[in-house]
Amino acid sequence: MTRDQPGDGSITNADDFEAALAEVVEKAVEADVDVRGAWEFRTRGSIHEWEVEIIELARYDDQEEG
Repeated sequence: MTRDQPGDGSITNADDFEAALAEVVEKAVEADVDVRGAWEFRTRGSIHEWEVEIIELARYDDQEEG
């Protein structure tokens, strides 16, 4: 399986990381992948193991006036 690599540049700071993460999440949502929840993974080529949790936040304009 081949796939485009999001953020095909280097990630050198928090802004780069956030932009790459946003691109991955947006592409997954567009493909009807439910990204909500906890994702555990090991980084390729390293000993690090991670857990990322994605929680969808309510937008202010989505809430009813009360």
